[in-house]
Amino acid sequence: MNLNAAVMGLQWGDEGKGKVIDYLAHEFNVVVRYQGGHNAGHTIYYQGKKIVLHLLPAGIFSENTISVIGNGVVVNPLQLLKEFEEVKANGVILRNLELSIHAPLILPVHQELDIIFENSRYVKIGTTRRGIGPAYEDLTGRRAIFVRDLFDKDQFYKKAKPLNDYYNQRIRTSTNGGKEIPIESYIDDYINAGQVLKYFARNTVYTLNRYFREGKRILFEGAQGALLDIHFGTYPFVTSSNPTIGGICTGTGLSHKALGKTIGIAKAYTTRVGGGPFPSELFSDEADFLREKGNEYGATTGRPRRVGWLDLVALKYAIMINGIDEVFITKLDVLDEFDEINVVTAYETSNGEKNQIFDPAIDYLEQVKPALHPFKGWKKNISDINNYNDLPREARDYINFIEEYTGVPLQYISVGSERHQTIRR
Repeated sequence: MNLNAAVMGLQWGDEGKGKVIDYLAHEFNVVVRYQGGHNAGHTIYYQGKKIVLHLLPAGIFSENTISVIGNGVVVNPLQLLKEFEEVKANGVILRNLELSIHAPLILPVHQELDIIFENSRYVKIGTTRRGIGPAYEDLTGRRAIFVRDLFDKDQFYKKAKPLNDYYNQRIRTSTNGGKEIPIESYIDDYINAGQVLKYFARNTVYTLNRYFREGKRILFEGAQGALLDIHFGTYPFVTSSNPTIGGICTGTGLSHKALGKTIGIAKAYTTRVGGGPFPSELFSDEADFLREKGNEYGATTGRPRRVGWLDLVALKYAIMINGIDEVFITKLDVLDEFDEINVVTAYETSNGEKNQIFDPAIDYLEQVKPALHPFKGWKKNISDINNYNDLPREARDYINFIEEYTGVPLQYISVGSERHQTIRR
């Protein structure tokens, strides 16, 4: 029996993946991050301290777990070193970390391109402007520079100089902002970072396949969420990689045989950062109250998140395309003070018809109206409850309805930010 597991977000990111990985990691031998970059922020409370990870896998806090940054992750080496220092300052020893030599690098010029591209769009998508998209574009354009290139200054210069010059020329002629970045301004910092990262660098395609053959339990950690997937999300308001199930194979070099069960993560409500359609979005006082209760501000950018009721149409779509076996629902406690709680059970189209189809096309989602199903709130603090049957009946009704609608069990229920504030059924 394959005891590996994949954990991925089922909404527009920010579902609480950091806590979930931290909660599960001690049951696994290996945790591997398979896509995204430092645009993602996984928040973990470790020994009472809030720590936000951007590149390091959340399994780094489990002492006996091997943490792997796979080849599907785009890496800013200076950001990675910054995270090293932060976790070490909190008592974490980086003895079990592996970094793929085949992970593409984010260069400073990519960040400037991110600004130009965002300013030139006919519609702003709300990018974090950290160079993630341009770095992935270089990968698909067959121009990428990789972690392995950091270990030889001449090799790095040979590859990076013409690319850097080309992009500086584009920046120079652009009317959409950005500033030229000479390679001399960062090459020494990158090469010095490479000397540190070399200690952790591995051909992780081979190490991960060896761990799989040896029977080690592997936990796959996704970033962002399914509705931001470049192929299946609300394009163009998406990320530049595949947070969905297929991204695991391309981002690690492991075959589908290694996947095991899939655990989807969803908040008990819905949030979104930046632009894009959001059928269940709330506004005014109700939105402000939910945002403050849930502390809905970006872990990476600090931007206030848009908030809304749980959209079961979108959730069922994400469950379908990822083959989710069970769901880990987070932030149920945020709803403690609501008199009434709603979920979206259908979309009403402009011609008055109702359906349960999540078509990610923005011209469709922007014209539908959500059909809401109301629940009576439980009006009780549930943050200290650790047994499902001890939850208020109204909370259990809410959970049971989600399970019946989606056809997937809610196996884990988070009632607080700490690791122990989790109900396992």
